[in-house]
Amino acid sequence: MTGRTVLYIEDNPINTMLVERILRARPTVTFGSAPDGRTGLESVDRLRPDLVLLDLDLPDIDGEQVLAALRATPDTRDIPVIVISGDLDPDLHRRVLAGGAKGFLVKPYDITDLLKAVDCSLGGGGT
Repeated sequence: MTGRTVLYIEDNPINTMLVERILRARPTVTFGSAPDGRTGLESVDRLRPDLVLLDLDLPDIDGEQVLAALRATPDTRDIPVIVISGDLDPDLHRRVLAGGAKGFLVKPYDITDLLKAVDCSLGGGGT
């Protein structure tokens, strides 16, 4: 896997910093972040990431709306999205996956699970 960009849309700076540090295990991955849904959508338009990691509980628009906006736009509909949320509601998990998310990780997640999800979404086996 070479030259891939991952965008994390997350309002909690500690969570953002944690994922950025975890993804340092993938030196070919460029990390970007956005603190809310609207900025995240603007960042997707600007960066055209290879993968979006998405929190659901955002301060402006919720993550489900962000996912729906990504899926509704031809230029972004094929970008894989992995939802990362602390919500344990199985109906929510099913709804998000049916809405086009490639995966769902529940906080707190295992670091290896995050790396596997990123590797799978980017089409690589890790480095």
